[in-house]
Amino acid sequence: MPAWRPRQVATRRLGGWEPTAAHQRAVILAAAGAIAAVLGRRADLLVIVTPLVVAAVWGHLARPGTEVTGTARLGDTTLREGTATGLRVTTEPALADVHGVVTVAQAPWVERKPSSGIVELEDGVAALGLRSTRWGRRRVGTVSIALASTWGAFRTGPVDLPDLESATLPLPAAFDASAPTPHPRGIVGLNRSNRPGSGSEFNTVRPFHPGDRLRRIHWPISMRTGALHVTSTFTDEDAHVFLLVDCFSDLGPREGIDGRPTSLDVTVRAAGAISEHFLRSNDRLTLRTVGAAEVPVLGVGSGTNHLRRVLDTLAAISPATERRDTGEQAVRGIDPMALCLVLSPLIDPTMVGLAHRLAARGMTVVVVDTFPEHLVTDPGNVYQSLAWRMRLLSRDAEVHSLRQRGVPVVPWRGPGSLDLVLRDIARRASAPRMARR
Repeated sequence: MPAWRPRQVATRRLGGWEPTAAHQRAVILAAAGAIAAVLGRRADLLVIVTPLVVAAVWGHLARPGTEVTGTARLGDTTLREGTATGLRVTTEPALADVHGVVTVAQAPWVERKPSSGIVELEDGVAALGLRSTRWGRRRVGTVSIALASTWGAFRTGPVDLPDLESATLPLPAAFDASAPTPHPRGIVGLNRSNRPGSGSEFNTVRPFHPGDRLRRIHWPISMRTGALHVTSTFTDEDAHVFLLVDCFSDLGPREGIDGRPTSLDVTVRAAGAISEHFLRSNDRLTLRTVGAAEVPVLGVGSGTNHLRRVLDTLAAISPATERRDTGEQAVRGIDPMALCLVLSPLIDPTMVGLAHRLAARGMTVVVVDTFPEHLVTDPGNVYQSLAWRMRLLSRDAEVHSLRQRGVPVVPWRGPGSLDLVLRDIARRASAPRMARR
C-alpha cells in the first residue's frame, strides 16, 4: 500500500477578469443619463451622471491585464491533537490597487482563527491559523480566493483551490510503568535479565578475569584483599510487546481534545502512550488493528522512528469500516513470547474471542478496558446511561470468562495502570514450574 502523504501546497489560476454588476450598472446608467441629457437638453442630468461616468471610465482604465495565480501553503501537515498550524495564501503577481478576500470553509475538527475564516489580502498575502482538535487524516477547509480591481469594476473568482490535507497524530495520554516487562529476550533493552552480562544492574563483586574492563575494578575490595576484584552486572534485554487495537466501535459523543473522549479516543491515545513508553525503553513493538479498513500493516520495530510510524498508523484508523474482520490476520505470526496487550471497550464479541484465542495459545495476554466512564454517569441523558449500565451487566459475564481463563482485565487509568499486572506476570514467569523428565 503506498504511503499517504499530506498535501502541503495548493495552486490554481484564478481565471480572467470579468466586469462586476456594479460596473455594468455604472456604464448603463452613465450612458442612459448622458443620452437623456443631450436629447432633453438637461444640463442637470449631465451633472448627476458625471460621477458614474468618472467611476466607469476609471474602473475600465484600471482593469488588470494579467492573470493571477493563487497559492495556499500549510505550515505543518502533521500535527498533534490540540496544536495549531498556519495557512499562508499568496497571489502572484501581487497587483497594486487590487483588493482580495480569502475564505476558509468550516471543516470537522478544525478550528479557524479568526473564527469566521475570512481574511483580507494585504499586498497579495493573507495568513490564517488552523487548530486540529481530533486525531485522524482529514482535509482542512476549502480555500477560496476572490479579487476585485479599483472601484470594484472587475473581479476574478471566487475560485476554490485544491483541498489541502493534514494528518493529526493522537496525543498520547500520560502513562508510565515501573514494573518490568515479562519475557525479555533481546540484547539492547532496559529490562534486567536473570543472567550476568554487560548491563547497568548490579549483580555481585567477583575476582578479576582476563577480558574484564578496567572501569569495573572495585578498588576498595581490591586494596583490602590484595587481589583485583570487579563488579559484575546483570545483562539488559529487550522484550517484544504486541498491541491489538479494537476499531469496531467509537462509543460516545465526539467532542475532540477539548471535550469528553469516545471509546476509540481512549483506545488510540492509550495505544500511543503505551507505545511511547515501551519504545523509549528500547523494547520491540508490533501494532495490529481489527475492524478498520485500509490501515497500513506495521511490522516489528523499536526506537523513535518506529514510534512515529505507530502514531501514523493510529491516525489512519477509521472505525467500523471492516465489520467482517475476524482478527485472524491480525494475530497471525505473533512471537509466542510477546506481551499481548488488547485495547478494547469489550463491546464487540470479536475482541473477547481474540483474547480467548491468544490465551489458549499460551501467550501472555492483558486486556486493557478502554470503555469511557462518562457514558454511564452522564446526568444529561438518564435513559442512555441506564441503557449502558444494562449493557455493562451483560459484559461482566464476558469479563468474568476472561479472568477465569487467567487473562487480567485492567481498566485504563493512565500512569500506573499496568504496574500491578506486569509485576504479577513477571513473578509468575519466574516461578518454578512442573515439567516432565
